[in-house]
Amino acid sequence: MKAKALDNLKVAQSLIDKKEACSNTASIHCSYYAVLQYMKYILAHTDNPITYEEQTQQTKCQSSHEYVIFEIKERFSDFKEARDFVHDVRDLKKDRVDADYSEREFSLDESLECRDQANRLISKLKRYFGNI
Repeated sequence: MKAKALDNLKVAQSLIDKKEACSNTASIHCSYYAVLQYMKYILAHTDNPITYEEQTQQTKCQSSHEYVIFEIKERFSDFKEARDFVHDVRDLKKDRVDADYSEREFSLDESLECRDQANRLISKLKRYFGNI
């Protein structure tokens, strides 16, 4: 899952490099899923791990994305850091939903900001949980 997350960051960058409106918008999807996949990886490889199979089973009654976000938040010991992390993930998720389901076309600057946000969030996960 970690490799998939990092690959999604590479794909986001490749799309951004095209400097086309449709590619900018598609890159948002990749940036968000890089973070989601990295969070899933962290959950499976930290103290009190939740296997990928267990993560899938737990999401049958709720949003899989919200489940992963909640479980990551619960592993932060610092409330403010957890709150800020969740806020930033949800902002990126909102952009991903717009990119996937609305007619909105994202600008190059917006796609770069989402890519940077994804990199910052993954860096926070590495800093907090270790570069595992």
